[in-house]
Amino acid sequence: MAGNRVTLKDIAKKVGLSMATVSRALADHPDISGETKNRVREVAQALSYIPNYRARYLRAKHSRLIALIVPEMNMFFVPSMITGINRVVQQNDYSLIVFQSDNSIVQERRLVEYCTHLSADGVLLVLSSETSNLQHLDVLHEVDIPVVLLDKTIDTVKYTTITIDDEEAGREAASYLIHRGHTRVIGIFGDQRQRISTQRLKGFRRAHTEHVIPLAETQILRVTIIDELEEQLDNAFAAHPDLTAIFTMTDELLVHTHHLLSRRGVRIPEDVSLLAISDGQAPSFLHPNVTHLRHSGIEVGERTAHILIGMIEHNSDAMMDVRIRTTLVEHGSVATRTAAPKRRQKR
Repeated sequence: MAGNRVTLKDIAKKVGLSMATVSRALADHPDISGETKNRVREVAQALSYIPNYRARYLRAKHSRLIALIVPEMNMFFVPSMITGINRVVQQNDYSLIVFQSDNSIVQERRLVEYCTHLSADGVLLVLSSETSNLQHLDVLHEVDIPVVLLDKTIDTVKYTTITIDDEEAGREAASYLIHRGHTRVIGIFGDQRQRISTQRLKGFRRAHTEHVIPLAETQILRVTIIDELEEQLDNAFAAHPDLTAIFTMTDELLVHTHHLLSRRGVRIPEDVSLLAISDGQAPSFLHPNVTHLRHSGIEVGERTAHILIGMIEHNSDAMMDVRIRTTLVEHGSVATRTAAPKRRQKR
């Protein structure tokens, strides 16, 4: 058998059993005795047997593959989200395959089509910044492959989406700072082509309106490329020497903002308070630990995987709009203001 793939037939011949019995033994079927299972596994291991999953999938007409397409792999949120997805996927005897679209709609379209060639049982999709409509998902819909959009989505009545309540999170963040006496808050937001950014900004504005606090456009930083942040932050300090707090809508913006404040010699929270929406890991690495609205990547991943697997196994294409609540976690990065702070000069 050297040079050839070992098959069930080879194992069956070696142990003197039928191929059907060998197959059930390797699948841990309850009708097969423990002694027989052990004997079959020992022979399979000795022969370096590798299961032919492709043949198994063709027989079952299910690949038991779930595809996840993300815009990019970074150290923020995505790893914990994948951990949550993979945990549920494995518990339900599926396998997860992860693709990166490089934040490109062209690559996203290619990957979506590729998922049909893989015969994926379901697709999880975090949209790229360039995605403005979902027409490219029709190819999945036509072959009955369910799709769930998570985290970064756009408005849709056709596909299930799972996010936090982005507008409410933005409102809650700004309200928390206002209640702590901060009436001049800088809000740092991501790419405005994404719903996640526009909704969090909408909530940030709404909180100021509700509390009758003026909000100048120069208090809103829109960061499409992270290298733009330093110049925008410099401009915000120049325009608002009375600013006392900064809100960042993501972990990535939080970490870069914290670094830039440190470089300026700005003390947190003595000079400027800092608040973020975060999955909770980055705030624990910074000093002081950063107060945040916790947006758990693991929870989003687990909920998303459970919903998609339910759609697969019940052959359902019902549309749901799931919103996961955030939780306020208080640390030492937000001070209570009763008077105007003394501002340190930029070094």
